Amino acid sequence: MNRALVVFLWAVVLPAAAQYKWTDADGRVSYGDSPPREARNIQRIDARPDDGGNELLRGLPYALRRVAEQHPVVLYTTAPCAPCDAGRELLRARGIPYVERTVASNDDIEQLQRIAGTDRLPVLSVGRQMERSFETGAWHTLLDLAGYPRASLLTRTWQPPAPQPLAPRPSPQPAAQAATTPSN
Repeated sequence: MNRALVVFLWAVVLPAAAQYKWTDADGRVSYGDSPPREARNIQRIDARPDDGGNELLRGLPYALRRVAEQHPVVLYTTAPCAPCDAGRELLRARGIPYVERTVASNDDIEQLQRIAGTDRLPVLSVGRQMERSFETGAWHTLLDLAGYPRASLLTRTWQPPAPQPLAPRPSPQPAAQAATTPSN
């Protein structure tokens, strides 16, 4: 019981504390809530990825919009992944508005570890609750507890936003800047 409590607390506390990712002078990647002045390649990392904001909620019936605002649904997937496909289909069939985050790079895996405490997929996040594998009954229970309706209230034309990578991708350096930057 104590071990489970410690794991749970670390899973809750670490994502809140790790708000930045940076590289130090020795090339080591670090995470924390305030990068040192000499840090390079500083990236802001949110514990919860952008849930798609108003774009996702626009046009939803009031009852569904209210639940989605209070308990946003994020599906973490990879390809190929049969359980991920089954989870995506469950959400679509039930009419759950969700955003999808893909896990393909090492940075994605690191961030998934911090958010969910696992690198196994799929992961379903409903508000602050998570299911770390696909099991139909558990996913339905999680959605029921959040207040999502069992029958779809979405219009037939509603589509989820395009899947986005979990970790932010570094923006490429402009060619002129890269040519003038001395290499180590």
